[in-house]
Amino acid sequence: MQKIHLHSIYSALLLSMSTQVSAIKTIDLAQYRQLLPTHNGNVDYRILLADRITVNYHCEIIETPDGGYDIDRKGCNKPGQFYHIDWYAEFPNEINLSVRGIPSSNTITEHKLWALAFAHASASSRVQMQYGLKKGPNGTFDLSRPFATSELFGDYFERQMNPNYFVSKGLQESSLGKDLPGGVEEDDGVLQIEYPGSAWSELQGVVGGGFPIPFKNLDPKTVLSSHAGPARNILGSSLSSGFYNGSALAIVSGSLPWNQGSDSSQDSMHLFLQQSKDPDALSMLMSFMYNRGPYAAKDQVLRSQDVFDHCVEIEQDLEDDWTCFHKQNDFGARYIRQIPDVTNTLSQAARQGSNYDTQLSWNDINNYLELLQNYGFYSQKNIDKAKSAAKAIFDNISTDSLISYQSQFGKILEHIITSLPIYELGEGGPYDEQGKKQFYLYNETQKTVLVVANNEAGQSDVNEFVLSKNKTAVDIKGQFTQFNVSDGALNCINEANDALAKLKASTDESYISLSAQLKFSMTDDQLCQFEQGPHTPPPPVKDGYWDPSQLYDQPGNTVIDALDCHEYSNEWYVVGGHAPSKAFAEDLWGVWRRISQRPNATCLSDKS
Repeated sequence: MQKIHLHSIYSALLLSMSTQVSAIKTIDLAQYRQLLPTHNGNVDYRILLADRITVNYHCEIIETPDGGYDIDRKGCNKPGQFYHIDWYAEFPNEINLSVRGIPSSNTITEHKLWALAFAHASASSRVQMQYGLKKGPNGTFDLSRPFATSELFGDYFERQMNPNYFVSKGLQESSLGKDLPGGVEEDDGVLQIEYPGSAWSELQGVVGGGFPIPFKNLDPKTVLSSHAGPARNILGSSLSSGFYNGSALAIVSGSLPWNQGSDSSQDSMHLFLQQSKDPDALSMLMSFMYNRGPYAAKDQVLRSQDVFDHCVEIEQDLEDDWTCFHKQNDFGARYIRQIPDVTNTLSQAARQGSNYDTQLSWNDINNYLELLQNYGFYSQKNIDKAKSAAKAIFDNISTDSLISYQSQFGKILEHIITSLPIYELGEGGPYDEQGKKQFYLYNETQKTVLVVANNEAGQSDVNEFVLSKNKTAVDIKGQFTQFNVSDGALNCINEANDALAKLKASTDESYISLSAQLKFSMTDDQLCQFEQGPHTPPPPVKDGYWDPSQLYDQPGNTVIDALDCHEYSNEWYVVGGHAPSKAFAEDLWGVWRRISQRPNATCLSDKS
């Protein structure tokens, strides 16, 4: 590869970014209507959000006589396993729409904001998944032909990813916020978009995907935390969850910079969904990736072309075919059964008449759009354009200055969505990964460290918890913005940036990416300490010891923890995460369980 001066790369980057931002696209009404369901041969604008219904959720999973798994419906009657949905009764109050750091005098009745949030998330999600993943001018799925279920895109997605799907995820993740701890400033929100690191950094574009134009400057506490905004921040949480659907699908559909155009089965989830004969494939697999992460799907239904071809032919209970999924009763196994089941239950009830409706004024719609702007998802210019388009339709269809949420808001939403930009995958995100020069940061302490860093362009580049004895790659021309030991004992941001400045000063244009390292440790006096040098990989993990880089995809693996020398066995699928230890083994939801009474003799010998 021809070497280019870094100044040229940076200049080209800035030009590229300015071009990308100015080229943000929208879709027209015809393109949007292709994504909507039909009713009696016409576009169906109804929004059927279930209401006044008791639904079972968080049910246990039991093994069936035929060797599969199923929801334990008979035993699903304990507290915390049923929820009575009554939007008016639960959220009757007028609430202020101030968000953290942005005061507002706007108000809305709370149940209206929940309903608007779920409707917008459903519409935005399908638009981003179809038109935002850089899959060509026609989008991700082939809209000219039906899915294997004989449904066109609109009916297929409406059945499985309508507003009730987001209610189902909110129930699964947090009982619509009721399970979130009180008295804390931050949590991951009603729909549990994990931050720092994890899903949030993915949305910010840390792996070359996501939707960095809005997310790189969003504050997750402001947008997600249930105590930081109106109605448990349901609008920010739902919309972020919808964008994550697009980000996750992109990773497994050949949309990232390094696999665009790939025809590998592991990059063909969009083809899998269109060809799958199981009617719940979309909600099942999106829920699976929401819990496990998208890369887990590459190891299961997409892991080879033979497996792909086999699994798309399964007409029912895809989740119980052990060629397609690993047989294990863990959180992932619950998600792929519970979320589709609750979605189907809610959607059926809504179709049969147990659905929500309310009268919306223009003030309600105006205030919800201004809340979108205050979160930072869209600029004032974008929101003003959406307001103008929505107001024209509102004035045309309203009666006594009111419209029905159920039968008329869908027409307003259509003009809002087609006025707002369609953010494209990776646009405005970290620049060319091949041109970036990085170093390895090693965490040599026994503690977890929160590392947040920007790249040379000042964009969010690293945002993750670095576990003990683990490493992460950082842009050598970037800057740390957070460097905190997870127990709160140390904030090492100043020392980290001083060490990075010295490392940067010791290199020149001939520096080879990832050829240097910084090792972070703590002195006996609990002071921050950094040591720089050429990259020297640690010795390989010995056979039998826990390896943070290894995928343990089946339960029952026995490993030795190098710190306490005890043996542990995993209860379900895991890669990385916390090292096995007595503390984590005693955690009810921990992956590892200690199985040895005494330390392993070989390990003790190795230590001595």
